[in-house]
Amino acid sequence: MTIAILQNPDAFLRIKDLANFPERKERIQTHKAGKCKGQTKRISARPASRGILGVSDKTIWQWVKQGEFPQPIKLGNVTVWRLSDVQAWMQAQGLGA
Repeated sequence: MTIAILQNPDAFLRIKDLANFPERKERIQTHKAGKCKGQTKRISARPASRGILGVSDKTIWQWVKQGEFPQPIKLGNVTVWRLSDVQAWMQAQGLGA
């Protein structure tokens, strides 16, 4: 995420911008049932990433459910948060926004 996005209050953030995600190694999945049984699929590796909140995506969704974090917005099939809402929440929590 670039500094320009964080300076634009009309910007939107996705969960990948907010949450930490651990590193995931590449792996091979084998289908165990159905018409693809026995076929394999390669799942790509993912490097670790650190979001601006420093917590996991599960924690963010738990906060949303409990009303402790701003509600997300659906844009088509993508879930986003307004940057201004997240920054206001961070300031209310005493976290530098």
